[in-house]
Amino acid sequence: MPLEAIAINSLDAPLIKKPTRENELAERLEALYDTDDSQPDGADVLAIIEQGFKRGQTLYVGMFNDKPIAAVACFDDGQTDAKRLQYLTVHLQNRGRAIDAKFIKLVYDAEVKKGVRAFVAVDAEIHRIMTEYELLRVKD
Repeated sequence: MPLEAIAINSLDAPLIKKPTRENELAERLEALYDTDDSQPDGADVLAIIEQGFKRGQTLYVGMFNDKPIAAVACFDDGQTDAKRLQYLTVHLQNRGRAIDAKFIKLVYDAEVKKGVRAFVAVDAEIHRIMTEYELLRVKD
């Protein structure tokens, strides 16, 4: 099964087909962030994301073989029509395999289909990926 980027608006979204416990998705996402030294503590990131959900914001989860292996927040910056991408994390065993670039491209494509025409890459790694693949501006 290929990598999928799935937009969610709740940490209890039914992404895991056969969860073994309640709140499994949230626990797995928190663990992803906890193992990523380039991001804040997992509980802190999830608290920010949950606040974003209350304002209609989105979290994209990268699913592979029924497991969340990546995540990135996609927030409306509130000032322009741009979407702000931040808090990119990839599972420790998948780092250095270009999963991050493929995942960002999937998120980009999904947002462009929704009509988004501009992006702001908040994290340095997202900026590097989007610059390398010329994704910071959508051509009309």
